[in-house]
Amino acid sequence: MPWILATVPPQHMYGMELTVLLPLLGGVGVHAARPLYPADIAAALEELPGPRILVTTARAPARAAPVVAALAAAGRRRSPRRRPWTGTTAEAVERRHGAAVVEFFGSTETCVIASRRTACEDAWRPYPGVTLQPAGTGTRVGAPWFGSTVLLQDVLDLRDDGRFVVRGRNADLVEVGGKRASLGDLTRRLLAGPWRVDAIVFQLDRTEGAAVQRLAALVVAEGLTESQVLAALGPAVDPVFLPRPLVLVRQLPRNEVGKLPREQLLAALRH
Repeated sequence: MPWILATVPPQHMYGMELTVLLPLLGGVGVHAARPLYPADIAAALEELPGPRILVTTARAPARAAPVVAALAAAGRRRSPRRRPWTGTTAEAVERRHGAAVVEFFGSTETCVIASRRTACEDAWRPYPGVTLQPAGTGTRVGAPWFGSTVLLQDVLDLRDDGRFVVRGRNADLVEVGGKRASLGDLTRRLLAGPWRVDAIVFQLDRTEGAAVQRLAALVVAEGLTESQVLAALGPAVDPVFLPRPLVLVRQLPRNEVGKLPREQLLAALRH
């Protein structure tokens, strides 16, 4: 019998599906703990018989008992306040653990509607029966099991083969100097290098008399200076969207479910 270890609470969108509904319907066991730190995750995995499945928004620990799959929803709507997985990171995890990293895409309103294997594909594959239709600055999602279509505030690029790429959220779009960009996309660009551990780009509050709202960034990049990170980011980003200030930190102030509360971001920026 497969066993699941989850670092996410059951009220989380895919925590509900994988730690409540799947055990009820699919004959799998669930570890009673909900560990947060890598050492605790590794210890809990050791307590489970195989085969093991890790359900998490965090990175898998470097040393842990073997798992057959790592299931994640860190890419959910590509929120700039949720740590995004990159293909490089997923590939490294797959090599280390010998298990596929599968990400889910969905929402509270729709539950999971698509997935991808992040190490080898950037586009999401909708589940059978799911339909997607652009609707202004969002996307309307339909499925035979929905009572009616649901409008998501996600901007998607739909491909001819039915897959899609997430470009950002309506609320995630920023405008500077008449140009528009997605905070989530800027964060992904900041994370594009394999030497970057974690990062977040966010918009500061407008100060009195300022013409525009500035962008800021917190970055975990060991062995580098702030100017080196900005220089590496420069060729990939329009100059008006370069985050200033950009501050190096030892770790981002994530809460127990991996999110980054705005007040904690601002506090980290000040210190």
